[in-house]
Amino acid sequence: MSHVTISGQEGEPSLEAVWLGAGERIAVVAPPHPLMGGELSNPVVQALAMGFGAASARSLLFNWRGVGESSGESTGDPELAASDYLAALALATRAGASVIASGYSFGAAAALRVGALDARVRAVIAVAPPPVLLEGCPVERLSGRCTIIAAEGDAFAPAEELALLSKRAGARFEILRGTDHFFGQALGRVSEIARDALSAKALSSAEVS
Repeated sequence: MSHVTISGQEGEPSLEAVWLGAGERIAVVAPPHPLMGGELSNPVVQALAMGFGAASARSLLFNWRGVGESSGESTGDPELAASDYLAALALATRAGASVIASGYSFGAAAALRVGALDARVRAVIAVAPPPVLLEGCPVERLSGRCTIIAAEGDAFAPAEELALLSKRAGARFEILRGTDHFFGQALGRVSEIARDALSAKALSSAEVS
């Protein structure tokens, strides 16, 4: 694990971050809501990084502004979250050519919002993104370059709604049975899906298109 500070641009706050794993591909992994305990040490975030590492990819995990050692004030504003995500993405694209956007809950929504609009993102792997945070997001632009993971008993990101979102995005959709928004005993399965998503032929072809 290597600690790094993502420098803020034009008055934006600097962000605490860590690199995990090794590989040519890079996954930027965003944590859940900053006002609800969301930070880079979150178990689902760590599970994603573990899966990416198993697929020979590095992960860049970061804390939102105002969380941990990140400067600034914590906020749940999706636009400011996008700014933070873009700062992490800028560091990732300087370090490697192929970048995957990822995240959990609030962070998954940010990854989808950025990934649908930023050409530097090759693919998106999102765990339990709350649909309410994706109103107006043009997920159809991902055109198959996406995997969405849902929990059967999720009250914050209902699986039925994520199934519809996945259809719009042309995404691979995975629903984990017998678990909720926090995934608990299903964390190992989250890692496996993340690993398999990076190994999938569909993702490989998307990266070179």
